[in-house]
Amino acid sequence: MSTPQTQSGEGKQDGLSRVISRMRTVLRRTSSTKTAPKSTKEIPAPVQPESSKAPAATQPKQPNPLIKSPAEPTVLSNWGVIQEEKARILFAKYGLTLGPGEWKAASDVPVQRVTKTIRMRVRRTCHRCQTTFGPDKVCVNCQHVRCKKCPRHPPAKPKDQKERTETALQTILAQKTDPVRPKPSVHQLTIPSRTGGQDLIRKPVRQRVRRTCHRCHTVFAPHATECTSCRHIRCKTCPRDPPKLHKYPDGYPGDAEPPFEPPARTWKRPRQRVRYTCHLCSNVLRSGEKNCSSCGQEKCAETIRDPPKKQKPEPDPEIVRRVEERLANIRVSET
Repeated sequence: MSTPQTQSGEGKQDGLSRVISRMRTVLRRTSSTKTAPKSTKEIPAPVQPESSKAPAATQPKQPNPLIKSPAEPTVLSNWGVIQEEKARILFAKYGLTLGPGEWKAASDVPVQRVTKTIRMRVRRTCHRCQTTFGPDKVCVNCQHVRCKKCPRHPPAKPKDQKERTETALQTILAQKTDPVRPKPSVHQLTIPSRTGGQDLIRKPVRQRVRRTCHRCHTVFAPHATECTSCRHIRCKTCPRDPPKLHKYPDGYPGDAEPPFEPPARTWKRPRQRVRYTCHLCSNVLRSGEKNCSSCGQEKCAETIRDPPKKQKPEPDPEIVRRVEERLANIRVSET
């Protein structure tokens, strides 16, 4: 790649310097053509003698210097030369040379340069555990779904452009006119210390939050997530005093998932297994077996049952006689 050189005679320029000079001339022409009509309109304004006598309502409003007009797009008429210069620089970077006839560029067409506003990356933070959200809308720490309470950085701007402009102007004017004054200090109630040290300041009453292990009922130490007694990691099942379920229905920030615990044992009435023994060969029959597997004897009433079947006791004949006499007396009295 040939380096740009300037000659004293004719002032010819090659390479990147020639492109820069052309761009400067184009920008100067566009700026002069844009500013020319403004100057012609602004010059006769102070010359007119009747401008001072005209009423204030008919005077045109002067543009506010604090409000910046939107930047006008730049038109590049030598786009092919710029592309050729970029190609030469790229070839020189890798030790190659580009001849004057090797580059075939399109005809110079006026290209409008795209102007874009500066954009800032928006970050959202979980309002429960102050964790920054990733690409998903679910917090990786507490599994909270992003909602409207989660703060946004930078904060959202108002949609109305006029409100933003007026707010910015009022802020700038207020900073220029009013000096920065320190905030008035709030009067605090104090009492002298009993030990002679710093005065005691009255503060609002705050309740201390206590967490208790749901396994051994031991109070957790301040800012600790592991129980000192049973080494249990603080989970969502561990109770909180005072409770705050209306704000944290799915568990408090920093709590782990509760471990799997088997259900409580249910008491049932003890039952004894019934066994049948063959009365011929004393072989124990299996459950559901009808014939003995040793001698082939069929299960019958003589088959030994362990435990034996309970028999209902027979009623006492004396008690039956008394009951019958009482029933007979009742019937006689009714007749």
